[in-house]
Amino acid sequence: MKISKYISLAFALCLSVLFASCEKDNSGSSSYHRVVILYLAANNNLSSYAANNIVSLKEGYLPPVDDRDILLVYSHLSGSNPKLLRLYKDNSGKAQEDVVVNFEKQNSATPQVLENLLNKAKTIFPAEEYGLILWSHSSGWLPEGYYSNPAEFNAYMPDPYSGMVKSFGEDSGVEMEITDLSDAIPYHFSFIIFDCCFMGGIEGAYELKDKCDYIVASPTEILATGFPYDQIMKPLFENTADLNETCEIFYNYYNGMSGAYKSATIAIYQTDKLQKVAEESKVIFNNNRSKIATLDMSKIQKYYRLDKHWFYDLSDLVKSIATPSEFYSFKTALNNAVIAKWTTGYFIDLPIESYSGISTYIQNPANTYLDNFYKGYHWNTESEMIK
Repeated sequence: MKISKYISLAFALCLSVLFASCEKDNSGSSSYHRVVILYLAANNNLSSYAANNIVSLKEGYLPPVDDRDILLVYSHLSGSNPKLLRLYKDNSGKAQEDVVVNFEKQNSATPQVLENLLNKAKTIFPAEEYGLILWSHSSGWLPEGYYSNPAEFNAYMPDPYSGMVKSFGEDSGVEMEITDLSDAIPYHFSFIIFDCCFMGGIEGAYELKDKCDYIVASPTEILATGFPYDQIMKPLFENTADLNETCEIFYNYYNGMSGAYKSATIAIYQTDKLQKVAEESKVIFNNNRSKIATLDMSKIQKYYRLDKHWFYDLSDLVKSIATPSEFYSFKTALNNAVIAKWTTGYFIDLPIESYSGISTYIQNPANTYLDNFYKGYHWNTESEMIK
């Protein structure tokens, strides 16, 4: 990789801290207020959308060159080696792009690459807090490769809207599972925003609850155009990042469209409230386990299209099996965790009628492979959904 002026700056900073430490403890010092890292893993068929998002970024708010806020973009587009960019406005108000690091060929869907990138960003730009936007394909909590080639499928099911959505994650055939993603995040973030499909599930949110204060994600797919990046950066760089405004912008952007493009689901999760959701769910699952096996799945709000039947509304599931008092306690806990949510009436051709803002897997019909895989999630360990 190429050494930039930012690497030299980081080296100089480390030296200054080292020498200063002989006289004074600087372990809590930081040079910047907030660093937001946009991780564009687009070495796939979404590459043109990622390139358009970078263009969009430059048309909107960017931190000024001398500001204590920093926007970094890890850009890995199809047919090119990845690079870490800093985007900012110069003193004349013109958008500028500096290359912080040029990387050799690497696979951006591997946890090692993500972890290394995040550590490098923190070393070069030490800050009081960090925000992370993960942009790519995604298939939620599912095992690597399962969404695109499930074992029980005997025939290919064409999706007439496949060109519109970020259906599953990959870089050269490699996908990053949620547990690997969690392991790859080396320090705490103020927020993590998922600009990718199906990441608004209780499984992923619970797995990442100790990695950040807030999560923004969609329980359905997300259209390939993603967030309107010319609009969302300003609220993310407020003195306290305004995630509510960020989601409002996302929702209004798509709600103002027509046809299949009038499609958006998004929610904000407060991670320190998720433990209580697991505790209430555990009581309900253990008291009403026999009801799950006999559920009429067609009556539970689904968040998938075609026959990708692994994403249902969590609250709708619990309501269908719990007693009124059990559901009240659960709903109170869930409302404290899902602090805001938005949805259009449809996602493409999928009606959204019961919307809690967060999805779940349901063990019905039985799938031994998926059930065994699911048992490895901390959510299942704590809630005992599948025993």
